[in-house]
Amino acid sequence: MKAPAAQRGGWLSAAGRLRRLAASRDTPLDASNIVKRLWIGGQPPFDRHLPFDLLVLCAREIQPASIAFQGSAIRVPLPDSALDPDELRTALGGARATALALASGKRVLVTCAQGRNRSALVAGLAMGIVFRVSAEQIVSTIRAKRRSDCLTNPHFVGYLEQFVGRLHPGHELRRKRGGSTGSTR
Repeated sequence: MKAPAAQRGGWLSAAGRLRRLAASRDTPLDASNIVKRLWIGGQPPFDRHLPFDLLVLCAREIQPASIAFQGSAIRVPLPDSALDPDELRTALGGARATALALASGKRVLVTCAQGRNRSALVAGLAMGIVFRVSAEQIVSTIRAKRRSDCLTNPHFVGYLEQFVGRLHPGHELRRKRGGSTGSTR
C-alpha cells in the first residue's frame, strides 16, 4: 500500500500535476525540475494557479501587476547582463528566499524570459546556500537538467563562483589547486 502523495515527498506528485497542467492549457508551462522541489522555467502563464508554493520572477521585463498564482510570489527583476551592486543584492535576496523555501520543504519555480540565465543564477545561488556543492557542480546540474545553453552569461557564472566559493571555500580552493570539485565518473 502506498503512502499518500504528501508523505511520499510531494515533488513526484507535483511533477505529475505539472505535466498534466501544462498539457491541459493553451500556454504550456516551460519548466524543468533541477533538484528535489526546485524548478527553473521560462515565462510562466499568469492566468492560472501553478503547482508550486513559491514563484520567483527574475526577468526585469516580465513583472506583471497581477497574477492568478495562489502561492507566494517574489519579484527579483534582473537584466540579462552584468549586474550592478544593487541588482546583485537583489539576486542574492531572491536566492536566500528560494533557499529558505527549499529548506522548509516548499516547491519553488524560478523563472525568467527563457529560463536560461537569470532564473538559473538565482536558483544556482540558492542551491549553493542549501547544498554543499561547487559552482561547477551547480552549473553542470542546471545544464544537464534544464538546457545545455543555460548559464551562458559569463558574468552569472562568475557570480556563482564568487558567492558559492564564499559559502563553501574548500570546493573552490581545491579547484584552484588543480583538484577536482566533483566526480567525473
